[in-house]
Amino acid sequence: MKNKSVAIIGSTCNLGKELSILYAKNNYDLILIARNKNKNLELKNSIKSKFSKINVTCFELDIEIIENHKKIFNDLTFIPDGVISLVGQTHNIKNVLEPNFSKIININFTSLVSFLTFFLTKFEERNNGFLICVSSVAGERGRAKNFIYGSAKAALSTFMSGCRSFYSNKNIFIMTVLPGFIRDIDKNNNSKIVDKILSISPSILAKKIYDCHMNKKEVVYSSFIWIVIMKIISILPTKIFKKIKF
Repeated sequence: MKNKSVAIIGSTCNLGKELSILYAKNNYDLILIARNKNKNLELKNSIKSKFSKINVTCFELDIEIIENHKKIFNDLTFIPDGVISLVGQTHNIKNVLEPNFSKIININFTSLVSFLTFFLTKFEERNNGFLICVSSVAGERGRAKNFIYGSAKAALSTFMSGCRSFYSNKNIFIMTVLPGFIRDIDKNNNSKIVDKILSISPSILAKKIYDCHMNKKEVVYSSFIWIVIMKIISILPTKIFKKIKF
């Protein structure tokens, strides 16, 4: 029986590694797409050592350079069953309107959507596929410290919502993931208790994404506490909200 397959964009981040391992464990062939060629090859070799029957292909891509997208498409030997995007870049919270703020918009939305559109077109042609994108709770209401990043993520979430409606009769599953903070396992994590409550480890989030994918859940928060927090934030009067510098 032929394996299912998934392309993971941003495969070398901690969440990408966990998802790659989890999908390989569940008999998905992998297309790993990332900027760092060496780290991607290391991930490939690690997966192959554990799951020898899984086919793993690597591609190097800087998502911001749209001209390079076509090369990836031309080099693909098959179109995967689905795509998971983990692409994201934040900005300097001390200088939100930094000179390269357009880069934040391009990476988190414009260039990413350009790349995803190719796959969606192919999914529509065959009337089957899935797209999972990690957006952010930052896109639900503009905050003082990250409103450029939040604007890009808001655009991405809106794009995903539109895709969900547009492809509703095309057998294409669209899932938006809205995490709060994802714990950085590469750093010595002696954070405050409140930070630990608000954050989630990459391994736990990966498991949640996979389970929600299997159960066809279309919008996923990283934890229940973020559902509560964002509900409160959404109803705060503007006079109060703009005084909260977070």
